[in-house]
Amino acid sequence: MFLQTGLRRHLQLLAVLCWVSVTATCNGATPSSEGFAGTWVMKLGDRNFIVLTLENKRGSYSGTLSRPEHFETSDGIGFSNIGRSGTQEVIVSANLKDDHLLFVTEKPDEGEDERSEYDMTLTGKDQASIRIQGVPIEAWSFTRAGGSVAPTVASDWDPQANYPQETEAISSAEMKRIYEDDQEARQDPASMSEERWAVVGREDEQRRKRTHELLAEGQLHTSEDFIRAAFIFQHGDTGNDYLLAHTLAMIAAAKGDASAAWIGAATLDRYLQSIGKPQIYGTQFKRGPEDVATQEPFDREVIADALRQQLGVRSLEVQQEELRWWTEQFQSAEAESN
Repeated sequence: MFLQTGLRRHLQLLAVLCWVSVTATCNGATPSSEGFAGTWVMKLGDRNFIVLTLENKRGSYSGTLSRPEHFETSDGIGFSNIGRSGTQEVIVSANLKDDHLLFVTEKPDEGEDERSEYDMTLTGKDQASIRIQGVPIEAWSFTRAGGSVAPTVASDWDPQANYPQETEAISSAEMKRIYEDDQEARQDPASMSEERWAVVGREDEQRRKRTHELLAEGQLHTSEDFIRAAFIFQHGDTGNDYLLAHTLAMIAAAKGDASAAWIGAATLDRYLQSIGKPQIYGTQFKRGPEDVATQEPFDREVIADALRQQLGVRSLEVQQEELRWWTEQFQSAEAESN
């Protein structure tokens, strides 16, 4: 669904340099009206895409919205054909309802036919989301700007490029620590006793619980975050753990981390085996009878080695060498324990 003429008019968001005063009305329990005041910016990468200004005077809001003259989006997440010239709209009405600021914008001199309605919600001290009323696309994330220099909408867009709704982010230090703990617990898996694996299993459960919380809180942002989280759920114990791990690997790959292709393949292999189906890439090795390593069940015919190579997965020939290596590790560990 690209923004065709009617929808594009409905999505013509934003604002003028002048402002009008609007009375804010409160229905039910509402946050402090000061919480919405300020200059809010939606970025695509490191560029300002939308600038929203809101001023509150004794419960009355005034404001403006600024944006590129035209753009296209099918989902509210990726944007293309962004124009280099800007346009502005003025907020003509606004009211507080519960914890939402509902406001309407209008392009100057174009009347009510060019009005758009928005629903703004605070998601943090200086974070907010804005949803376009009546349009089935994702809400847009805004950050309240600080400093004395007023932000402006960027004008150096490439009309041929696609820009995701994503700001520069820093990888989570906590997710890094959780991942490092997960890997450290598995430094010498072939020699680990059942008792030690039981301890690791309980620690894994706590790591999954905390990673779930980080995901729910929106604390993970970068490809590093998601690939690390994928490994945490790859070490789960249910099919849903492996499906979540696979999804997280796909997100890491979508964010540009080519190395995530391997964990994407491994998570699918583990899921398939968890539901009694053969793995198809050959990433999963386990201890079999008489301490001989096995990959079974494994359907070697589904995926060609040329495709394995594209995903960073070893060829079938190299996997045979890896099987022998794991068998040596298992048998050596067993001999030492005796």
